[in-house]
Amino acid sequence: MRDLDSCTPAFIIPTLSPSSTTSLSCSTQNTAGSNSEHAQLQVDKLPVADISVIPRNNVTLRVRGYVDDNFASPSFLDTSEIFYDSRARYENPLVIATSRSVISDIHALVRLCRAVDVPKPPSILRAILRRRPPDNPDGGPWFRALRVWTEVDDIIETESFDGHKKSLVEHTVNILFFPDLHTTYRIPKIFLLHQQPPSPSEPDSPQSSLALPASPSLTIPGTRISLPSPLHFQLPVMTRLSFNEQGQITYHVDIWDVRDVLRLIPGVRVVQWFLGRAGAMGLSWISRKLQSQTNISGIQQSNDIDVTKRGGALLTASAADSV
Repeated sequence: MRDLDSCTPAFIIPTLSPSSTTSLSCSTQNTAGSNSEHAQLQVDKLPVADISVIPRNNVTLRVRGYVDDNFASPSFLDTSEIFYDSRARYENPLVIATSRSVISDIHALVRLCRAVDVPKPPSILRAILRRRPPDNPDGGPWFRALRVWTEVDDIIETESFDGHKKSLVEHTVNILFFPDLHTTYRIPKIFLLHQQPPSPSEPDSPQSSLALPASPSLTIPGTRISLPSPLHFQLPVMTRLSFNEQGQITYHVDIWDVRDVLRLIPGVRVVQWFLGRAGAMGLSWISRKLQSQTNISGIQQSNDIDVTKRGGALLTASAADSV
């Protein structure tokens, strides 16, 4: 994470006009090597005079890294002074923070909740009795209760002519209870960009790739059959960051859908599946009924008009005969 500046590629896009807003997106399933190859193909197709090189906004990756990384890192209060403006604003569907220190405290609490371990009974007893721990404490925790990590799906960045930048990050928050039960799964220690060893063909070229782990699963005892874990939950989140001219964040908002939150409850996903399809079929039935009623009304109105025209013609003919 600390060598991000040296290994982050630049994006090459066509320049339309000075006042136009340029946008770029990077998929998390592409490596830096594939991005550079794609950029080179775009260079070959575009005139040299119409090419503009815009570097990726590293602050977007660093903010997500300090918030979601499981590694020990400096206090976010120190880094927030670098990343956030003094009047920055943070919002999500539950809280609103209008101060940089409050934003730092919220992110620090989120980091603490990403790894919850249950200590061993002697440690719990010593904590209750307020006794000093021994000089040689016994190992790690009793068992791991909770692990939370983030997988970035896509990053979209825009820059306007006046230097203001905006970033849109699509990521998925993974929640896994009792990770020790998932014997075939290893929790990623970093949520984003890790360094890969150089390939034999390119020994001196650093590459960045995304740590996208496989989905946790439970193995049936005595067999090799693995089933999706009911203890693994996923919440899609959309993060929007706005930057000022100095590159500091002025507005940070995390958005998630109520439907996705309800899906975290066991069984709700199946209920939503049936209700969604039943609702669609119901709307289709109502639409057809209304269309048929409209067609019947139109036919009746046309018949009434024909009868009126015929009656008027008969009256005109009888009046002419009487004259």
